[in-house]
Amino acid sequence: MAEKAVARVAQRPRSSGGKAAPRKGTGVPSAGGSGKAVRSAEGKAKATRAAAEPGKGKAVRSAEGKAKATRTAAEPGKGKAVRSAEGKARTTKATAEPGKGKAVRSAEGKARTTKATAEPGKGKAVRSAEGKTRVTKATAASTAKTRSANGRATSGKKGEKRNVRKPTAVRANPVGEAANRKQAAASDDLFLERADRPKPSAPAGTPPRGHTALFGALNACLAIAIAVLLALGLRVHGRYGEFLKMREVVDKQTFYEGTTVEGVDVSRMTLSNALDYWRNRVEARNVERTVVLDDGTAVTAGELGYTSDYESVLTTAWSHGRSGTLEERYRMAASRMRNPAAYAIHRTEYSDALVDQFVQMQALKIDQEPADATVADFNVDTYEFTFNPSRNGRQLDTAALKRDLLAAMAAGGGSVTLSVAEQTPEITTDQIGEMYGLIDYAITNANSSSKARLNNIKLAMSMINGVKLAPGETFSFNETVGQRTSSRGFMKATAYSGGEVTEELGGGICQVSTTLFNAAVKADMRIDERHNHSLTVHYVDKGKDATVDWGNQDLKFTNTSADDIYICCYLTEDRRVRFGIFGRLLPDGEKITLDAVTVKVNKFETQYQPDPSLGRGQTRVAENGRDGYKAEAYKVRWDAAGNELSRELLCTSVYKSKDEIVLYGDGVK
Repeated sequence: MAEKAVARVAQRPRSSGGKAAPRKGTGVPSAGGSGKAVRSAEGKAKATRAAAEPGKGKAVRSAEGKAKATRTAAEPGKGKAVRSAEGKARTTKATAEPGKGKAVRSAEGKARTTKATAEPGKGKAVRSAEGKTRVTKATAASTAKTRSANGRATSGKKGEKRNVRKPTAVRANPVGEAANRKQAAASDDLFLERADRPKPSAPAGTPPRGHTALFGALNACLAIAIAVLLALGLRVHGRYGEFLKMREVVDKQTFYEGTTVEGVDVSRMTLSNALDYWRNRVEARNVERTVVLDDGTAVTAGELGYTSDYESVLTTAWSHGRSGTLEERYRMAASRMRNPAAYAIHRTEYSDALVDQFVQMQALKIDQEPADATVADFNVDTYEFTFNPSRNGRQLDTAALKRDLLAAMAAGGGSVTLSVAEQTPEITTDQIGEMYGLIDYAITNANSSSKARLNNIKLAMSMINGVKLAPGETFSFNETVGQRTSSRGFMKATAYSGGEVTEELGGGICQVSTTLFNAAVKADMRIDERHNHSLTVHYVDKGKDATVDWGNQDLKFTNTSADDIYICCYLTEDRRVRFGIFGRLLPDGEKITLDAVTVKVNKFETQYQPDPSLGRGQTRVAENGRDGYKAEAYKVRWDAAGNELSRELLCTSVYKSKDEIVLYGDGVK
């Protein structure tokens, strides 16, 4: 019955150029590259026109008799289905883009249904029933396909390939199928009526249409195209799924799986979380470790230079796989999962420089040099010393403190006992009283001195008494006593001048300088200047005297000890000139003496001089004669047991001789 429903195609008259002339009421090709298919039927035949441009297609079907032609146009990606019925004919328009389409199924019987797809992935199904008319689906491809009026099909360029999809299955619609069956039954009478009519004969040479074979080929092509597209879609879908998986892994803000830091799995931590964890829960304990000294001083590990590279280690661990392409980052993340990485944090427990600095600061607070007892003052009236007490020293054992400090810090903190050593001074308060006092003294006899001479002696001694001589300081007799003038209280008294006995202001003070000289030698002072008298003196041994003369001769000596010395002197009631030098005693009980030795004697001569006042045979000694001497003075050092330790020539003295003068009366000779 399907074959009987095929309308006869009337051959259109051709133009002079050999092309079919368009019939009135049919479409004409508009431009090259676009094609239209026209079907024309005589009498009650159907006419179908289909035109397809690349990306656009139009299908027009025209029904005989009361059928009218409906033209539909669809733009790329859009399509509309128009159904027009006049009488019992229906027209269906389907639009398809190149490479896209949907399957159309036609039901035999009395109705066929055609499904056309307008947009990619979208479509509208049009089902048309017209008596015993068949519905033909025209698909526009990249090349125009024209179906001639005599039923022959002409395709576009030979050898062109068309992309077709595999027809998709259309689900059965019970309501639509019932309507189709009803409509087919109504059209059956019309089909039977027309079947009796004579069938128009096809022009000579026109091949049979073979609609069934054509639809089969189209369906096969569509199936292949759909299969290819599905395969491509599955591949793209798989690639996209893989992309999403990689993106999910590399976009994590936490550490990649398989990352541990100091044995802690950080794969569920962000970098910020990890930094906070180590800063507040790990490093805080290390930095705040505290050691307390037994004097109350506290110090933390941070103050001793504790450092940690946890920030750089965590940043390095987190940054692994954060650069490069998506695939590179994913491979690094996957590699980390297969081969876990363990990171170690490096710490510097302390800085040697800061530990030494802390130890030295403690030493400065604790260390104290021992202080010897010293002389605070000397009373020239009582000849007594007062002393500053001694003080023990303290010294911190810095090596022990550093060792114990680091050990306590390594144990997490704790306390440390300071090791302090006591230091005893060289001179304690008890010792100094036995070390200072009268070093030595000297005494001369002035009993035979006149009143004027004793006055001069007292006056000079008063100017010397209590003089303090610092270590290295030099004493000068003339500078200390000053010029001897009457205005200063000095009187004329017997003195030696040029080998003669004279009367001078300040006469007698040489006994003061001589006594001081002897005391200075025995006190171990260094003698810088000393002069002997021109003649021997009676109050001291030869070689032990020391004369002075303002502007000419002086007595000078220097304190070579390490302590101050004090010069004290006075004239006793029995007219003794006494000098004492106070200070630090000679070491180990030593003593110094001044020994003098006369090495030469020059006998004086007697000179006789007449004296008219004397009678014959009478004599009188006008001047006693004095022998001349050469004497040597030695500084002798003795130990506490009285053994001589040293003997040093201190000075040599030469005294002139003085002839004796004897007066005689005339007639004696």
